[in-house]
Amino acid sequence: MTVAIPAGSNVVFVDGVCVFCSRVVSLILAHDPRGLFLFAHLQGPLAAEVLARYGRRSGDLDSVYVLEGAGTPGERLVRDGQAARAIWPRLFRVAAVLRWIPLPLLDLAYRAFARRRYRLFGKYDACRVPTEGERTRFLELGRDA
Repeated sequence: MTVAIPAGSNVVFVDGVCVFCSRVVSLILAHDPRGLFLFAHLQGPLAAEVLARYGRRSGDLDSVYVLEGAGTPGERLVRDGQAARAIWPRLFRVAAVLRWIPLPLLDLAYRAFARRRYRLFGKYDACRVPTEGERTRFLELGRDA
């Protein structure tokens, strides 16, 4: 049984064993006091369920996904460059510049980095375990957490 996503939530699905991805989650948490974003690991059943609904595979660990407006008529799933556009401008005004970078270029840059992130930053043996204060922002804490 998967966890219900609160209506209207924005859920960021990330690779739970990627050191860089874990740091990105920490950065978002540090700059998102309003709680605009919730998190789930791509390795979990919630990601498998949501991504399957949109014809995507949760086994694609080289992508980052954001489910925007969960459970609303405007719900949509975005990935890579569009995911960056969904996250960063809400946290940093200067990131509004992302809307002027062509999406294919953003996607290309993201995919190129994603293929090398384990070599550059490493990989955990298990998914990131959130601190007690962060637990409410994580929708599921799979078996590895």
